[in-house]
Amino acid sequence: MDETNKIQMRKRNMKLFPLYKRLSWDYLFFYTINFLFLTQVKHINAADVVLIDSFYYLFSIIAQMPATFIIEFFGRKNSIIIGNVLSCVYMILIICSQNLFHLIIAEILSGLSFAIKESAEPSLLSESIPPTKYKSRIFAKITEKGMANYYIINAISTVIAGILYEVNPYIPICLSLSTLLLVTFLSTLFIEPLEKTKKEKKESGNQLIDIQEAFKFVIKSERVKGLILFSAIIMALFSILTNYEISLLEDLEISASFLGILAAMLQIVSGIFTKKQEQFHNKFQNKSLTIIGLLCAISCLFSGILGIAAEQMKIMIIFIVGFYTIKYICLGIYNPLIEKYLSNFTNEEIDTKIFIANNLLKSITSAIFGIFASFLLDRMKTAYCMIIVGIIFFILMILVNRFMKKRVGLKPEEYSKEEIKYDRLQKYAS
Repeated sequence: MDETNKIQMRKRNMKLFPLYKRLSWDYLFFYTINFLFLTQVKHINAADVVLIDSFYYLFSIIAQMPATFIIEFFGRKNSIIIGNVLSCVYMILIICSQNLFHLIIAEILSGLSFAIKESAEPSLLSESIPPTKYKSRIFAKITEKGMANYYIINAISTVIAGILYEVNPYIPICLSLSTLLLVTFLSTLFIEPLEKTKKEKKESGNQLIDIQEAFKFVIKSERVKGLILFSAIIMALFSILTNYEISLLEDLEISASFLGILAAMLQIVSGIFTKKQEQFHNKFQNKSLTIIGLLCAISCLFSGILGIAAEQMKIMIIFIVGFYTIKYICLGIYNPLIEKYLSNFTNEEIDTKIFIANNLLKSITSAIFGIFASFLLDRMKTAYCMIIVGIIFFILMILVNRFMKKRVGLKPEEYSKEEIKYDRLQKYAS
């Protein structure tokens, strides 16, 4: 690719990415009504619907290696298109599903779709940004813009989906599919940042060696291990709280309409604070992730404590919502921050593999802790479950902080040559 085409590629991808991200980060018009749709319209047993979530995490674990080969062989742009097509097929299967088997097939496709997209998308953006010492900041700004707008759109779609579901349950699902079709079209407008020759594509043996070498680096790198370990633990907590937070309010007999409005408001809060990640990072530096992790664990713990008190004093629900808000503030700041940290000191040889390794461990921990959380919820009230989970994750966050303390957040010159050997920006360091 000559210099003129590179400039055109960078301009196109950097301009398009925020628009694409705000519509593609997750399924719109879907998560507020998917449980109702499957149980009420498709007559799938509620326990089976819950089981499907576990299948998703299992398939996400298995899908990481195929996703690596797909991205390496087809390139970042084509892989993103493939991922979006799989998401469209997933939604079609949900619409047409008649039994549990159909839903399991759908979850296989969804797991592979997100395994591809969650690695190819940040990698495409990273390779589209010019090599400069400000690359990390530019990456974070573009990512946060897309994520912040997603939260706003998702909040609006949450309310709309609930209303339209009462009119016809198929309408919000069809709107979700329509959005995915639009997202698929947008992904075709990207320009592949790294073009491979036919000879390079045929060298599958060398490709396998390159992948093995890259994963060896991920395993050896103390910095990357620290980031991935933290990411895996906090995403497991976020995954648990997605269900626990709603379950706690249902235990307190909060109406479904209020839950929908609250969910939309919390999404907006996340969207607003996504744009604050740079300020947060500048203020707390290498303590940023630790603060986020501890605040989320404390939010879970105190929500549980207040949930017990709220059984006698309903006014405590206000404080529960306050702690929920803290978690959603942390969620908004965390997502662009972790992608920024993972993309630091990388080039085209390693960036995809780092995101793949991160997604793999996230899926494993989410599956394990998800099963544990389900086990607890089957035996005690949600409030007590949240107290137990909050204590466990508070301890885990302290332990992970100790591990990261001398490994993550250092200045470039403080890392070993091995740690930054893939850093294309060393010559720009001042």
